[in-house]
Amino acid sequence: MIRTKTQVAVLLAVTTFAATSWGDEFHYNNILVGDRASGMGGAYTAVSDDPGGMYYNPAGIAYSTGKNLSASVNAYSVSNKTYKGVFAGQDWTRTSSTLLPNFFGIIQPVGKIKLGFSYAVPDSNQEDQDQSFTYDNGASWGNTTHVINFNNKNDVNLFGPSAAIQLSDSFSVGATLYAHTRNTEAILNWVQQSDDGKSHNWVNSYRETNELGVKPIVGIMWSPAEKISLGLTVSKTVILRSEILDQANQSAAENQTSGATNNANIVLQTNKSLNTTSQKRSYPYQVTAGVAFFPNSSLLISGDLSYYSAYDYEWVDGLTKRTSVINGALGAEYYINKNWAVRGGLFTDIANTPDLVSDGTYQLEHIDMYGGSMTVSHFTKNTSISCGGSYKFGNGKSQIMPTSPVQDVTANNWTLFISSSYTY
Repeated sequence: MIRTKTQVAVLLAVTTFAATSWGDEFHYNNILVGDRASGMGGAYTAVSDDPGGMYYNPAGIAYSTGKNLSASVNAYSVSNKTYKGVFAGQDWTRTSSTLLPNFFGIIQPVGKIKLGFSYAVPDSNQEDQDQSFTYDNGASWGNTTHVINFNNKNDVNLFGPSAAIQLSDSFSVGATLYAHTRNTEAILNWVQQSDDGKSHNWVNSYRETNELGVKPIVGIMWSPAEKISLGLTVSKTVILRSEILDQANQSAAENQTSGATNNANIVLQTNKSLNTTSQKRSYPYQVTAGVAFFPNSSLLISGDLSYYSAYDYEWVDGLTKRTSVINGALGAEYYINKNWAVRGGLFTDIANTPDLVSDGTYQLEHIDMYGGSMTVSHFTKNTSISCGGSYKFGNGKSQIMPTSPVQDVTANNWTLFISSSYTY
């Protein structure tokens, strides 16, 4: 088999990988949202009595205090992912860092109804890979330099109104209607070149995705006993409009040698025009149940279980399938005194892809992640300031090229956040 054809096939495979893996579409719990909730690991469905409740359970804002309450959260997040022995025994490392306004919300009482508006960023990253390798690539190539530059940007934004009402002292209902936007951009530049300059492979690919949709969230809150609260929410994102811009260019030349014979270069060059499609990505149904226990006026303990349904949809590169997922969270809040409180939580972030098999092809990576969070808050009469962070990690499997052996992969993420709230 001609080496050029083999290598170009590999390059096209990587092009496909780079284009389809925009953002962290394989997990649902990418960024903890909200002021109190982020410190409690996201275990907030049965609490939700501040602006963060508009995201976790809008029924909870019916119990918010004060004529007007607002909160803002800013976060700095860093992610690292290492694929083991991907190419010529070399590891691939990708990093992502982003500074973003993670959440903003405001609540206003109107009679017996609580109205609110919030803005949330549940997923955002700017992933980069800039690596070069040198290795022996056989008789016709010799020592070869391999360079990969990969950039992947992904932003998901939610914004919209909420409303909640107490139907009794122990029961409330609420709803949020978010507008959903997702914007992604993936760029890959891949070069292989022999030391003598006579053989090379080059691929450049670009994909941009812009989608607009809605995400309704419906929730209920019930207190069956004085120190217990239960919460339940149902939500689903529906895409109304989607645009995908896709382009790939490649060039390849190989100096073929057979004994003392030096054959002419074999040249392959492909330039594709920008392609536009309107296929719509699907999202799962999400059902979250939570319970909160208030042992005394200083301590709160809460837990959540979230179910995400399995689904599939036709995408640019074929049928995409996702498995069902159950994530859990456990959190606590403790008031040291009237001016200081600490919060902590544990959470899971399970992958929505099938487990990889050794003889499979075109398999998506699967990394189950586990993490924790903690914040410290200071209160005055009408304001509060919170500082803290979260960390999660995981190990799994990946097939970064469609027909390559399965690789081990490790991932971690840490986030620092600061938030403030004001009640008057």
